[in-house]
Amino acid sequence: MLTLVITALVGISLPSDAQDIANLKQQRPYDHSGSLSLQGGPYLYSGDGQPRNQPWFWNANGQFTMRIYGWDLPFSFSLGSQERRYTQPFNRYGVSPHYKWIKLHAGYRSMRFNPYTLGGLQFLGGGVELDPKGFRFGAFYGRFSKPVAQDTLASITPIPAYERTGFGMKIGLGTARNFVDVMIVKVVDDPASIPDVTGGRVAPMENLVAGVSGRVSFTRKLFGQFDAAASALTPDRLAPVTDASDVPEFANGLFRERIGTKALFAGSAGITWNDKILSLKLTAKQVDPGYRSLAAVFQQTDVRAFTIEPTLRLLNSKVRLSGSVGRQFDNVRDQRISTSVRTIGSANLSWNPSRSYGMDVNYANYGIQQQAGLQVVNDTFRVAIANRSYGMTHRVVRANNTRVFSIVLTAGLQELQDLNPFGTFAASENQVIYGNLNLMRVRNRDNLSFTGGLNYSRNTAVMNTSVLIGPLIGASIQFAKQKATASFNVAYNNALQNDRPAGTTLNGNCNLQYRASTSHRFSLSITALNNQTSFAASRQFTEIRFLGGYTYMLHPRKRT
Repeated sequence: MLTLVITALVGISLPSDAQDIANLKQQRPYDHSGSLSLQGGPYLYSGDGQPRNQPWFWNANGQFTMRIYGWDLPFSFSLGSQERRYTQPFNRYGVSPHYKWIKLHAGYRSMRFNPYTLGGLQFLGGGVELDPKGFRFGAFYGRFSKPVAQDTLASITPIPAYERTGFGMKIGLGTARNFVDVMIVKVVDDPASIPDVTGGRVAPMENLVAGVSGRVSFTRKLFGQFDAAASALTPDRLAPVTDASDVPEFANGLFRERIGTKALFAGSAGITWNDKILSLKLTAKQVDPGYRSLAAVFQQTDVRAFTIEPTLRLLNSKVRLSGSVGRQFDNVRDQRISTSVRTIGSANLSWNPSRSYGMDVNYANYGIQQQAGLQVVNDTFRVAIANRSYGMTHRVVRANNTRVFSIVLTAGLQELQDLNPFGTFAASENQVIYGNLNLMRVRNRDNLSFTGGLNYSRNTAVMNTSVLIGPLIGASIQFAKQKATASFNVAYNNALQNDRPAGTTLNGNCNLQYRASTSHRFSLSITALNNQTSFAASRQFTEIRFLGGYTYMLHPRKRT
């Protein structure tokens, strides 16, 4: 019995929140919840080509969650005509109990030091975080990946992988407003964890990363933040050791430089001014080509960027102006033939003078162009492209005790333009113009709602122009003492290609849902599509899907 209890306490699913031990007495010893959902129905097809789905679809989903002193142990399964899946928490388990400023991690967990050292990756092991007043400490040890042996006879050949383990420590001083943290992380692959790999597909790696993070508050409104790291990465741990080492002496016991070892750097810093009217943020970032920490998620490398982000709030925040502008470069170590330069800019205006009206206007411009690197770039093949977008949304809402009426109008323009004077990349140019008008009226007494609208989109490319335009209507109502809901939606689009008729599309759906009790629910839906266009799909067809469903809800027990 004791073994069962310990197993249950440890077998916690990864998504569960950290458990506050101080509140343990307030938690129930045991509780549960869950659901079972069944659905299925036929699929009918007529027209050109093969059907897009199977003639019959069915699916069963279920979940059951046990809660022991506030910790969740979820089980789930999914069975169907196209899927078989079962999960249970003992494949991915972990707990993070905490008491005041002490927090422990055990099992499958993730921790964060800074973006360039440790962050975003799960490990199987243990860790601790201490945050008493004025002091910060963190440490971990665990396995990041299991060994996967090479199997050349498998129908789907798995990519071999060595067992990867790591450990690290972080020490810092200060509070949330002012602090500095220093950290070190070591990750290593075990060459003996799998048999020798043929073909040179993978090699055991080794990585030592040292980093620093901090925040400095100059005033109540002005503060700065920074993250930086240096990574020594050996792509092949079996390579010979070199005589001359660039690794600092204090790290010689942790890391041996080998042939192929690289020392790489990454960092970012920003300064922010924030008050009631104006916010201004200046950031700078640089990541060396090929920078990598084996304990952090993959990120963009070979980049240097500078960004300014202002925000202005006026008229008691009824008017809000915000935006960003910046420049981004690659080839930060002058190793490439050419350098790409991106201009990043955006602006947003939000005006909400009352509860019944609002307007948003936005603009974005993302351009890229090449400059000379190790070699001069031929003007004919120089990349120079701009991607611009303009958008606008108006909202009108009228509401009282009996009904709600709303109108939403959205319009915009998106375009990709070749700025090369020789038109080398003109074939990639395109322009999209779109507009949507939607109206809705809801009667509060029974939630009877009517919707209607008009959609328009025009896509212009080098070879042709295609247009879709048409109305949509819908309705929804609750009845049977709000236990049942019925709804339908229909959309019709007329297609044009190079200003000539190109067919139509008609699609719609009907839904009926009935809640017999808090535990039993039934549903029925019918979806139909008739396509007669030549460019929206490669064939003309009609398809109808019927889908019936039942859901059983297992609710937590009521407190007595």
